[in-house]
Amino acid sequence: MIPVLIIPYLNRFDLVERLIESIDERIDRLVIVDNARSGEMLTSRPAEYIRPISNLGCGGGFNAGIVQTPAAPWWLWASNDMEFGPGDMAAIAERVEGASGPVMVTGDRKDARLLRNVYGAVNRATIEAVGLFDEWTFFPAYFEDDDYEYRCRQGDVEWIEYNGSIKHQRSSTIRSDPAIARRNQDTYPQNGARYVAKWGGPPGQERFSRPWNLPVPLSYTVPDLAGRAKRTWS
Repeated sequence: MIPVLIIPYLNRFDLVERLIESIDERIDRLVIVDNARSGEMLTSRPAEYIRPISNLGCGGGFNAGIVQTPAAPWWLWASNDMEFGPGDMAAIAERVEGASGPVMVTGDRKDARLLRNVYGAVNRATIEAVGLFDEWTFFPAYFEDDDYEYRCRQGDVEWIEYNGSIKHQRSSTIRSDPAIARRNQDTYPQNGARYVAKWGGPPGQERFSRPWNLPVPLSYTVPDLAGRAKRTWS
C-alpha cells in the first residue's frame, strides 16, 4: 500500500490520467498538485487537489503534497509524464518499508530511459535528516533533484535506484509548450549557477559539505522572493 502518491503537473492533464491508469497498488491518499490551476479532475478515482495561485515548481509541488499529509509514514511522488509497469509500485513500497533508517528510492540516472527524479519515495526519517526539496534555490525546475541527492548522500540516507519497467516520456511539460521551453532556456543555466554557488561545484564536482559552505544543517535554504519572481514560468 502507498500511503501518499503526489502528482504535480503544469500541463498535459491527459498524461496525469494515463499515469493513473498504470497504478496497480492500493493508494491511501492520492494528491494532485494542479500547478496549471486548470481545475481539471479525475473521473477514474477519488483524489485530493492542491490548486495554488501560481506555479509551485517541481520541488515545491513535491513539498506541498508532503506537508499537506504530515502524518504519513512515507511519500511517493511521480511526474505526469511517466507510467508505472506491473509490480513497480509494490517493488518501490517494499524497498521503502524494508529500510531501517532514512531512505530514498528513485530512478537510476545511468539508465537513459528514465530521469532520476521522474519519481521518488522518501520516509519520515529522510525528511528529518535532510529536509524537503529546496524550492527557493532551484525554482521552478531542474537541479532540485541533484541538490536532494547530494544532501541525501551527505546525510547518510540509504539511496536505492530502481527502474523496473517504468516508462517515461522525457520532458513532456517543456516540449508541450513553446513559451515554457523558452523560459526554461533562461532559468536552467541560472539554476545551474545557483547549484555551483550552493555546493562549490556542479553536480559530481561539489566541494562543500554544507550549503554555501556555512555551518548550517543540510536542510538550510534561503528564501528568495525576488529570485522566485524572476524565474517563474507561469
